[in-house]
Amino acid sequence: MLLQAQAALLLLHVLEPVLAFNLDPQNTLRKDGDPGTLFGLSLTFHQQLRPDHKVLLLIGAPKAKALGSQKSKVTGGLYKCEISMSNTCERVEFDNEEDPKRESKEDQWMGVTVQSQGPGGKIVTCAHRYERRTTVGHTNELHSIIGRCYVLSQDLTVDPNADEDGGNWNFCDGRDRSHEKFGYCQQGIAAAFVSHYLVFGAPGTFNWRGVVRMEHRNNTLIDMEIYDDGPYEVGDASLLDATLVPVPANSFLGFSVDSGRHILPGGVVTVVAGAPRANHSGAVVLLRKEDKGSLVGVHTFKGPRLASSFGYDVAVVDLNNDGWEDIVVGAPHFFMKEGDIGGAVYVYMNKEGRWERVTPLRLNGTKQSMFGLAVENIGDINLDSYKDIAVGAPLDDEGAGKVYIYLGSAHQIKTTPAQVLTGRANNIRFFGYSLAGKMDIDENFYPDLAVGSLADAVVIYRARPVIAINIEVKTSVREIDLKNKTCGNNICFVVKASFSYKTKPATYNSFLCKHKILRLFVSRDHCCVLFVQENIKDKVRPIFIEVSADIIPAMEKTTKNGLPTLAPILDPFKPNTSIVFVKEGCQDSYICYSNLKMNCSFENNVAEFVLSYERKDLALLVNVTNSGGDYAYETKLAGSFPRGLEYSGVRMVKAAVSLLVGQNSSQVDCELGNPLKRDSVVSTSTPSYSLTPSLRCCCLKCILLNIPPLKVKSTLVFELPLSVSGEASPTQVSFGGVVTGESAMKTEEDVGSLINITVRVSLILENLPKSNTEHQPWPKLNKQGKYLLYLMNVSTNGQNGVRCSPETEINSLKLTHVSMDSGIHWGHLQCTLLGIDGTTIELRTRLWNSTFLEVKNTNVFLFDSISWPFCGVKRWQVTVAVSPESDVAQYVVQWWVILLAVLAGILILALMVFMLWKCGFFKRSQKDDSVPQYHAVRIRKESVEREDAKLKPDVTEKKQWMTSWMDSESYS
Repeated sequence: MLLQAQAALLLLHVLEPVLAFNLDPQNTLRKDGDPGTLFGLSLTFHQQLRPDHKVLLLIGAPKAKALGSQKSKVTGGLYKCEISMSNTCERVEFDNEEDPKRESKEDQWMGVTVQSQGPGGKIVTCAHRYERRTTVGHTNELHSIIGRCYVLSQDLTVDPNADEDGGNWNFCDGRDRSHEKFGYCQQGIAAAFVSHYLVFGAPGTFNWRGVVRMEHRNNTLIDMEIYDDGPYEVGDASLLDATLVPVPANSFLGFSVDSGRHILPGGVVTVVAGAPRANHSGAVVLLRKEDKGSLVGVHTFKGPRLASSFGYDVAVVDLNNDGWEDIVVGAPHFFMKEGDIGGAVYVYMNKEGRWERVTPLRLNGTKQSMFGLAVENIGDINLDSYKDIAVGAPLDDEGAGKVYIYLGSAHQIKTTPAQVLTGRANNIRFFGYSLAGKMDIDENFYPDLAVGSLADAVVIYRARPVIAINIEVKTSVREIDLKNKTCGNNICFVVKASFSYKTKPATYNSFLCKHKILRLFVSRDHCCVLFVQENIKDKVRPIFIEVSADIIPAMEKTTKNGLPTLAPILDPFKPNTSIVFVKEGCQDSYICYSNLKMNCSFENNVAEFVLSYERKDLALLVNVTNSGGDYAYETKLAGSFPRGLEYSGVRMVKAAVSLLVGQNSSQVDCELGNPLKRDSVVSTSTPSYSLTPSLRCCCLKCILLNIPPLKVKSTLVFELPLSVSGEASPTQVSFGGVVTGESAMKTEEDVGSLINITVRVSLILENLPKSNTEHQPWPKLNKQGKYLLYLMNVSTNGQNGVRCSPETEINSLKLTHVSMDSGIHWGHLQCTLLGIDGTTIELRTRLWNSTFLEVKNTNVFLFDSISWPFCGVKRWQVTVAVSPESDVAQYVVQWWVILLAVLAGILILALMVFMLWKCGFFKRSQKDDSVPQYHAVRIRKESVEREDAKLKPDVTEKKQWMTSWMDSESYS
């Protein structure tokens, strides 16, 4: 190996977080399974000692097709993968028999979990959906999903002479198969080894309360002088009492399990069982065995939030190497909207078995990442004497998935991940669903890591050896006095760096040689002379001197199993030292007690400033003092301006120091002195508006470091020579004809007379805001909602374009009203002018003829206004005279007047007819009806006189039936 070391002079040193440590992401090993088999849902490393010594990766594929002798089609299976460059694995053959009258292995999910007992130990794998059947073919046929586990020997075969080997690990078989008991046991969804015990989780028992069972089968108990050793079960293996389960129904106790001997005092075996649905938030229970075959809960960790799935996965690991095993709990559905947190991991640091005193440390995942779905003790991957963990987040990075590596330390887990592995780098989805570690697969003494997914792929990461470089940095001086020239006319100092290194472990090949700069064998010192630049400005911060080393890759080699040798990696620790400047005018070299004060006001204390073409600048007076204080180094005056105004300059009113100004359009920074000496006074005049000045003093430790900013405001009025005019063409129009409805109009000529409105905008000032707004209202509707003017089109001319909105006002019947005068509804159009000077806008409108035929109106008013930031509004008005045509009556009688007149005439006529009828005008007399009929004979006059001598001669009686007679009548 080649080691390169170099010294660097830094003015500011910032350590960045390390996100790539010793798990090599380049030389990975990949294992692929058949598509759709869920290859990689579970995995574990296994070390076989007999008959051959080899390290294997065991992978579960619970949707794999059935073996040839099985009756079912999809049963699931277990695969063994050798640690090689090949990406294929071999199916492990077991569980070949099937009796359809007693069982069903269709979709039994064999391989849902797989665990190894360690080097040369047993292997357990389970099918939690294994189904037991009774009375098949009858009406009372019963199916029970009890689950089943297989134990295999170290060579992945079933040894008929071993009591443990085989598939008889199904403790729910033969028990009450009701739903409230063991009918949905689902044994084997989680399994673990602890010493010579096997631990199984069965979350479906007792109405989904769940059960955990710990047992072993060993016929040598007499030889071990053990006569009664289990089995042990939550709820008691003999009583089968659901009330003894420490969680309520629907808790899924046993969904995840792990174990350890140093969790509780006394060194007893303790089982850690997750119940991710307990009380709708989740729980983790610590279980301890009792003599009577029972596992009893001694402590419960409760889930923090609703539906967080606290306890989905658990891991037991000693993170701080204190001899007490700590507990890591995943809560993948934990959610906090405030911080966009999606998933969490809770770390409980063991305090000598007193868990009631423990407050967990929470590690947060990103939103919708399911961070914590898998947590795993991966061993000490960097050999720093502290165990480490891996956390899977299979939905992170938009579903590609990530795995986070967290390192242990002397106090607690380090909350910043040391490394992040990504599925996107391997072109894998849902990466991090399962994890396996704690085993060195390439014999370099460092434990490696395997990561599974839901994409039928597994990636193996190998850990690189870590080299710890011990660098000691010394300097010839601790302080630099800029007045003391130590190297002729320059200032210099000597840096001495001592190098040594050690490998982990010590047996690793430790020979390293130098690369040009330094020769490193065991240890070596190196000295160099560094010069300080002249006129250095930063006299406050110390000079940091950092010495680092890099490894130059050597020629690539391969291991005995054909894997490429991994190059070592350096421990990321970088030692440094610093040298400070001697600060003149301060009590010591580290602390300066300055007394900076600032006040400011507008010139002449104006409350309102009128900005015109001739008067453009508004001055702000700022006064800064350092009365009786130590020197203030790097004193700066900073000011900010509102949008729309720009900084123009600064003028010194009173100052004993030079003034350097850095500026942009909205901010000004003035260096008042480096240092600003005791009793100094600086006064500046800054053209500004609503300026927010602040004073900053930068030093190693400054008493007045955070001086609050001051705000000063003034009302600003713009006076600008803006010309806005408008005209209408023609200025007089007429209306006539007949009333036409909207639906009957086909062309714009049907609407009425054409009126063109022209608006001209001009401005003599330059450098105004480029974007301005012209508001164009016009009389659209009258108070009855009838059209007055109908806008047909908007056109412009000029150097710059114009955008008008809303576009629905142009040639559309959609109404947008702005009421402005005398009950008229005004249409509103807003046009953005990209340039003011020389802009012309033309509105092409039509007079709505029908409205004027119905309503008398002789004038139309049109308004316009223009505005821009910090300025008033300019308005103008044009009038268009509207008159009727000659063949239209000047005065139109309202319809209601005509109606009243007709009704009145009819009423008078009816009265006259009634009166005449009452007077008999309409009644005619009939002769036969009123005069009786008589037959008469005419008698001569002379005869009548003689016969009636007694009558008086002057009395003549008129007969009723005779109306008249005449003496001259003749007789026949």
